[in-house]
Amino acid sequence: MVRKIKIRDIARTAEVSPASVSQAFNDPHRVNRETRKRILEVAEKLGYVRIRQKKAKKGFIGVIADNYYNLLMGEFYNMVVLGILDELKSRKMNVLLEAVAAGEEYFPKMITKNLVDGLLFLGKVSRDLIMMIKQKDIPIVLVGHPIPDMEIHTIVSDGRSGAIQAVTHLIELGHKNIAIVTGEPAFDPITSERLEGYKFALSNAGIRTRAEYIAQADFGKPETATEAVVNLLGLKDPPTAIFCASDSLAFRAYKAIDEAGLKIPKDISVVGFDNISAPPYAEEVSPSLTSINVDRYQMGKMSVDLLFDIIANPSKTACRHTLPVKLVIKNSTKSPKKGR
Repeated sequence: MVRKIKIRDIARTAEVSPASVSQAFNDPHRVNRETRKRILEVAEKLGYVRIRQKKAKKGFIGVIADNYYNLLMGEFYNMVVLGILDELKSRKMNVLLEAVAAGEEYFPKMITKNLVDGLLFLGKVSRDLIMMIKQKDIPIVLVGHPIPDMEIHTIVSDGRSGAIQAVTHLIELGHKNIAIVTGEPAFDPITSERLEGYKFALSNAGIRTRAEYIAQADFGKPETATEAVVNLLGLKDPPTAIFCASDSLAFRAYKAIDEAGLKIPKDISVVGFDNISAPPYAEEVSPSLTSINVDRYQMGKMSVDLLFDIIANPSKTACRHTLPVKLVIKNSTKSPKKGR
């Protein structure tokens, strides 16, 4: 019979007192960051999970994002949140909203005080926070951004397939000089998948990947795509087409292209990812952006369905749920000029 891991086992391995271990789980603000991190990592390594006593349902689901903009107005997550809220309303559940930036020294009371029946995380989240939640035995689902090497239920769009569809479309139009603007460093899971799809599509067509055609921006600061595209257009042999890892980046790329005196798609083609539409009261970007469609509203509803499945079946094996995506061709792509 396997011996049950106890708090004193964690304390002994982490070389701290049992009281420090308890505080790391229940009142993390009272434990310094390095000590708390060591305790959580030891607990994770030893496989320690506190099983909560079965209690009456609280009737609340927590929704946490990496910032309030993403949570309420973000160009990607706004529709995800709408899907979440509609589904929770249909289940007669209440919602607690919070924003916690990755790496921020803040732990929401909904977690430390066990105020919710389950949690949904939108965007990037710190490993420390996730490890603490696992020890609290609160059901969780990551929405839109996985954490490598952590067994957490996750829902994401199919970034690799979407990138392959986008780049293949450009290749079929006759483009060979195709650049990519990513939203994070290459080791980020979202960027990694879309970059892998980009490279695969090029390789499949016999086109070599050129390092100078891989430009990095920031998903959280989409205006950085403007400078990234300026640098691409300034190359000795600039691209004839650009695949942007999100529509938010692509819309900012339009500005750099316009300021360079170029026309889309006459001089350069652009493809995005997410198929975000402007609200009815706003002016649509012109020309309309060819993009990879992600059903963000359905992603939100699916995340709630999955969370309630986990609540009902706590022993359910953690897995990654991939939402299919599809290329939507609009007016920002065409064949390159002759000679390019």
